[in-house]
Parts: sequence; structure tokens; C-alpha cells
Amino acid sequence: MSELGQVLQRAREEKGITLDDIQRITKIQRRYLEAIERGHFHVLPGHFYARAFVKSYAEAVGLDPNHIMSHFQADLPAQPPQEQVERLRRRRVASANNPLQAGRWLTKTLLVLFIALIIGVIYIAVVNSGMNTQPAVPGGNLSSGAEIVNPGQSGTPTPTPSPQTQTPRPPATVTEPAPDSTAAVPEVPSGEQQATVTFESQQGSLYKYTLSGGDKITVKLKVVNDKCWYGVSEAKGKKYVKEGTLKKDEEVVVELGKTAYIRLGKPTVVEMTVNGARVDTSNMKYMPSNVVVTMAPSVTQ
Repeated sequence: MSELGQVLQRAREEKGITLDDIQRITKIQRRYLEAIERGHFHVLPGHFYARAFVKSYAEAVGLDPNHIMSHFQADLPAQPPQEQVERLRRRRVASANNPLQAGRWLTKTLLVLFIALIIGVIYIAVVNSGMNTQPAVPGGNLSSGAEIVNPGQSGTPTPTPSPQTQTPRPPATVTEPAPDSTAAVPEVPSGEQQATVTFESQQGSLYKYTLSGGDKITVKLKVVNDKCWYGVSEAKGKKYVKEGTLKKDEEVVVELGKTAYIRLGKPTVVEMTVNGARVDTSNMKYMPSNVVVTMAPSVTQ
């Protein structure tokens, strides 16, 4: 069963709705609804119908379809090349069968280009006319920086200062901050080993961290606003030890072994700590995002 199917099935069961009720509301056959819940998208009649059926299912159980589609984009089947080729072929056939419409489009395009050409010629003529027309200066033309001396006035003539050339400043470069390389270290009593979570790398929606301190991993998740679906397991592909949806101010604590795999539907609303050390989720823009925490090997002194 896929995570998308689990979320839809859980929402349906919480509302007390059966698959027959969904079939009556959405007009989608029951076997297709069962395939969506199990993640068997290959059973659905094509890529377009798969996405349309998922959106209709989400609306029927009270979920935001756009939110669901963006969160589980990776779980949906990709559009096969055959469908793209077929759509392009249909467009070409439609254009070939309707030469009148193509002719009208060409006429409109030429008319727009002709009008743009006329406007451009008028604009160039106005600019050139303004450049050639300059106000007359009494006593002859004075070039920039020429010296002006009043008759009967002694002394050194004062040169007319030329305008200073200002060098434009380069635009400031704004760099999006990456996740903290070293998370905050909590205060612990003397004699106990402090835990440190260090950021290692990022590959798309996957963030990898290394944990130093302690002999096991304890993950704590708390939602500060909105709500977030979560799943925690020992490693990717293994069964979740805990999963569910946390609402505002709700939290959960999960104890694991040497590794941890955390999947967050909306990471920016979650405060996450590992063995008391905070992991910055504010820059995790992918929905969902995946976090892998690995216990660093102990150093033998």
C-alpha cells in the first residue's frame, strides 16, 4: 500500500465513509478506488485518469486536492511518452483538417507585426527629432567644461565643472540559506555525553545528518502551526514504527536504534529534535521531505 493510498484511506475511515459511498459521490468504479488505496495506479485507465481520480477521491473525503497532489507528486505515475505523442499527433491532425483556422491565425499575426513596425518607426522618428533640436546659447556654443569669463572682471576664470560619472553599484546577491551544518546542542548535566547533529548532504528532498552522542536515537516531532503528516522508521522502505497526522501543538516521541528515517508531509511547520539536538526544518522546501539520521561510529581511545 502506498503512502498516498494510506492517507486517503485514513481520511475516509475517519469520516465513516465506505468505498460504495465514494463510488456514488465521484461516479468512479469501486475497483479503481480500491486500486488507488493500494497504490496500484497501473490498473487505472491512463495517466490522466489516475490524477483525476485521486483529486476526486481527495475532495470526497474532505482533503485539499491540490495539497495532496503536491505532497505526493512522486507517488503518482509519470505521464508515459505514448500519451504525449498521441496528443501531439491529434493536434497536428486537427490543424491539418482546419486550414481556415490556421489562415486566420496567420493573418492576425501579420497584422500585429505590421502595427508594431509602424509604432517602432514613429518612435524612432520622434527620438531623432528631439535629439536634433537643441536650444540656442547666446554668445555661441559652449562645450562641456569650457571656461566662462565676464567682461571687465579680473581674476582667474572659473571652469564649469563637468558632471561626475557615477559608477552603478552591482546588485546584491541573495543566497538562500542551507540547513544548519551543526544543529543547536542542548544543555545537559555534567558527566553526561552531549548530542550533536551535523548536516552532511542533500539530494533533492533527502537530507542526511550524522548524530554524535548517545547509544540510540530518540526523535521528537512537534507541530507549531497548521498540521503535518509524519512517518518514522528504522530505514527507508521499512515499516513505520509510528505514523499519523499531528495538529498544532501536538508532539510525538519515537525511540529507534542506530539509524532513523523520518518523512514529513510539511516540514516547515515542524520542530524536530534528535536526542535533544534541534534539526532545522525551516529550509526544507520539498513536500514531503525525507530526513536520514545515522549514528556516528564511536571513537575508541
